[in-house]
Amino acid sequence: MNRFSSLVVILVVFVLVFTRFQYTKWETPTVTNTLTWDAFGYYMYLPAQFIYHDITGMKWVSDIQEKYHPTGTMYQISVLKNGNSVIKYPIGIALLYWPFFFLGHWVAGWLHYAQDGFSAPYQLAICMAALFYAALGFWALRKVLLHFFSDTITAITLLMIGLSTNYIQYAAVESGMTHVYLFTMYAFMLLLTIRWHEKPQLLTALGIGLVFGVTTIARPTEAVMMFIPLLWSTQNKVVRQEKWKLLFYTHRTHFFATIVGAFMGIFPQMAYWKIVSGKWVYDVGSKWMFLNPNWQVLFGWEKGWFVYTPVVFFMVAGMFLMQGKVYKRAALTYLLLNVWIVIAWADWRYGASYSSRALVQSYPVLALAFALVVERITKSKLRWPAIILGAYLLMVNLFQIYQYNQTILHYNDNNRAYYAAIYLNPYPDPLDMSLLDTREIIRDTTPFRQINLLDVDTVFQISTKTNPKQMLLEGPWNQIPGISPGKEHWLRLSLQVKSEFGAFNAYLTTLLRKDQAHKQTNCRLENGICKQKTWNTIQYYFKVPTDYEHGLLSIFAETKSEDIIDIRHVKVQILEKK
Repeated sequence: MNRFSSLVVILVVFVLVFTRFQYTKWETPTVTNTLTWDAFGYYMYLPAQFIYHDITGMKWVSDIQEKYHPTGTMYQISVLKNGNSVIKYPIGIALLYWPFFFLGHWVAGWLHYAQDGFSAPYQLAICMAALFYAALGFWALRKVLLHFFSDTITAITLLMIGLSTNYIQYAAVESGMTHVYLFTMYAFMLLLTIRWHEKPQLLTALGIGLVFGVTTIARPTEAVMMFIPLLWSTQNKVVRQEKWKLLFYTHRTHFFATIVGAFMGIFPQMAYWKIVSGKWVYDVGSKWMFLNPNWQVLFGWEKGWFVYTPVVFFMVAGMFLMQGKVYKRAALTYLLLNVWIVIAWADWRYGASYSSRALVQSYPVLALAFALVVERITKSKLRWPAIILGAYLLMVNLFQIYQYNQTILHYNDNNRAYYAAIYLNPYPDPLDMSLLDTREIIRDTTPFRQINLLDVDTVFQISTKTNPKQMLLEGPWNQIPGISPGKEHWLRLSLQVKSEFGAFNAYLTTLLRKDQAHKQTNCRLENGICKQKTWNTIQYYFKVPTDYEHGLLSIFAETKSEDIIDIRHVKVQILEKK
């Protein structure tokens, strides 16, 4: 019965588990890199309360930072005027981690690992939590979709949601982030909403409130979830009147049960704030720009949702096919408000991310719209082209997940030219990688004659501790021998770089100055094809403006890192148009 959708759920979970093992580094102390950065903020409630018994002072954090380096700066905590330290991240995800935290704690003791909350068993336990909630979420979403669609339509929808979007990254790799957990909460909200409207029960109403409460204290902006049960079955005047009568008269106790459930879910956060700050509500300081939203969240080349997960075009298209559906007003209201909130946040990049990660949790609601498109296509002559396109989008997404985790698909700095250079490119070269920092490149050097300007084999070292800036070449452009005034000129720069931990925050800079004007290109010395502890080649082009013939040319390497970075085989060539 409904075996295809069941098999797809199993397949998706298998791919998630396989992906998790692919990115597990057994040779490292923590095995995974899960409890870091934002995830560190969501998680620290648990060791603070149950291991260190210090939820207000957070004195233990400095030792963990020194031992595991889970974050660059301690932005997850704010020090209050009363001397306490408050965790800026909400508590909801920690509540969902909770059973797996204790599993990790027990395993750490059993296998004689440090029971400090961050050793390998804890990291793996949180990865298991993400996979568990992913399986639970897809089970619930399958139930939701089967209520409205056939087994085949449900199976296709689940397959594409699971494997052709950025969901896989946050369920299988970045397991400590909120998105897989919130995805599951939305799936259960839909399922409980359907069940209450089919057969109103007090316990179901309580569950709706509880899911809403926990989701809200996991990510407060998810309070827009309330519109799902509230506007469900309000697609026309007749059913709308029946809905309000059912909710506020026939089963008014259910309405209050929902409020009680919501309060039960929200109360842990309020209690924490009261204990630490003395207030029931604490302002974490987020900033929004509702009148000037950041459309690049959806369409930008940096990490735009439609650019890097193009399958969502079909999800949006499905919103126009909802006419007469019981979920029409609920889904449309939620989706429009949620997208606006996401693109209005001041920090529109949402940190390091593959596509727009803040929209991952909305996929269960979007699945209803997407399934309508799938249903329409399966009844048309576009079936086979759609199958080919769907397979292509799925393949592209899986390949880009690989690129992202190699930092070839950059987590922050993508641009159109760079994306075009690495798109489905399994072996990008240093010149491809240079497009992260410059749009200037020559693919065919045939029309140019080449002049060697600098070729040095000496090994240089740069480090903020000893030599933060190494000048490689400096002098007037018009005094370079061999060049012809008035011609088109380019510089091609290359060197080899090696470092113990990666040459982060280090650049090779070309600077051409004329009077008060200047042109400058900074090319990073660390990119997605660089390897630690080995020599890596860095290359890029620099086009010389024609009106800079009397400018001063400077080429230097510079770093803001304390790590020692070795540089050798520095080579600068001039390409002059014939």
